[in-house]
Amino acid sequence: MNLDQLEFVRAVIECGSFRAAADKVGRSQPALSVAIKNLEDELSLTIFDRSEYKVKLTPEGQAFYAVAKATLESAQYTARVGIELGRHKADTELHISADPLISTEILELIALECARPVLPVNLIISKSILQGGYQRLLDGEIDLAIAPTPKNNEDLESIFLEDVILVTAVSRRLLQEKRTPTKEFLTKHPQILVYNSQTNERPDATIRKTGKEAGHKIYVPDHHTKVKMIEGGVGWGRIAKSECTKEKNLVLIDKSIASETHLELCLVRPKNRPIGVTARSVWNAFQKRSTQGR
Repeated sequence: MNLDQLEFVRAVIECGSFRAAADKVGRSQPALSVAIKNLEDELSLTIFDRSEYKVKLTPEGQAFYAVAKATLESAQYTARVGIELGRHKADTELHISADPLISTEILELIALECARPVLPVNLIISKSILQGGYQRLLDGEIDLAIAPTPKNNEDLESIFLEDVILVTAVSRRLLQEKRTPTKEFLTKHPQILVYNSQTNERPDATIRKTGKEAGHKIYVPDHHTKVKMIEGGVGWGRIAKSECTKEKNLVLIDKSIASETHLELCLVRPKNRPIGVTARSVWNAFQKRSTQGR
């Protein structure tokens, strides 16, 4: 038994057929079928039920696969750690996608880690909104991401950074008089939301339903523009509570009308893909910080 055979078994399960699995792993279908049959003969175990059109695991195969999957994940993690420990090549750049709600303190800590090497590493920060950085991580486009806690994603691991409280705010200019905003007020005025042009998604509209959320909406390209338009009286929207308290022109809408939302922001990395020396240094620094309970 070897890891390739276990990979073939996983591919069949994930793809639903031997033909699709063969395409995924870059082998011919006969070669993949023979490899799995040899594994079954070696173990005296029937892993797949081939009696129906769609291949499926036997009860014994299900129990075997649970252990095989854990073995593959352990092997991938071991390979990742080995590669990272064996790398002595200096980095020139560190690419991070960051949610705009993250505090400057976190970015400063990352910048300090990039300045530690003899030859400082260029830090390149791009924006990401909610889960926007996950796929870029998995595709290898970025080294690390600052994003909400990844849920139900076995390919990512994370370290908690900070909790952001999202509130609904409106400017005094839009209120015109010292009136308390109501649900009807929110319905009559536009809600300002961020539009992700890279994925054609409107992610911050999915954070939480606020009031009736009727009325029309205005989508802007980034969070900074969103805050400025709210401050300017164009409409209302959700921002960090810290942003609302800093700006005297903004009025916090009562929680009975628009409840607060908590957003946990984390440092995220791919679980099985190796990262560079500097990215690992940043990861370890925040891991230590988390352990110390700061």
